Amino acid sequence: MIDLFRPARSNRQRKTRRGAAAVEFAISITILLMIVFASIEFVRLNMLRQGVEHASYMAARRGIVTGATASEVQAVAEAHLSLLGVSGATVTVDPLKITDETKIVRVDVIVPTTGNTWVSPVHYSGNIAGRSRMLAERAAADMTSAMATP
Repeated sequence: MIDLFRPARSNRQRKTRRGAAAVEFAISITILLMIVFASIEFVRLNMLRQGVEHASYMAARRGIVTGATASEVQAVAEAHLSLLGVSGATVTVDPLKITDETKIVRVDVIVPTTGNTWVSPVHYSGNIAGRSRMLAERAAADMTSAMATP
C-alpha cells in the first residue's frame, strides 16, 4: 500500500540519514557521560567534606570525656575516616595532653583530595578540612568560666 502523505525515499537518502544519526549520537553521548562523571565526582567530594566534618565532631566528643587521651581522639577520627575509604588524613588535637584542667578540646582533620577522589583526581587539588571545638565535661562552674560572654 502506498502512503500518499509521505514522499518515497530512495536508498541513498536512508544511508546518509543513518550516518547523521551516528554523529549526533557520538556528540550527545560524550556530553552525557561528562555530566554523569562530573556528578559522581561532586557527590564524592561532598561525601568527603561531610565525612571529614563528622570525623572531627566524633573525635572531639571523645576528647571532652574525663580521662580521654589525644591518641584516643586521633584513633576515633581515623577509624571514622577509614570507613569512608579516606587515606592520608592528618588529625591534630589541641591540647596534646588532655587533663582535668582542660577546658576546651579542638580537633582539626585535614584530608588531601588527591588520592581520595574516584573519577578524575587530576582536576581537583587541595585539602578538605574539618574542625570541631567543644567544652570539656567538667564542673558546671568551670564550664561557664571557659565560655566567652556574648
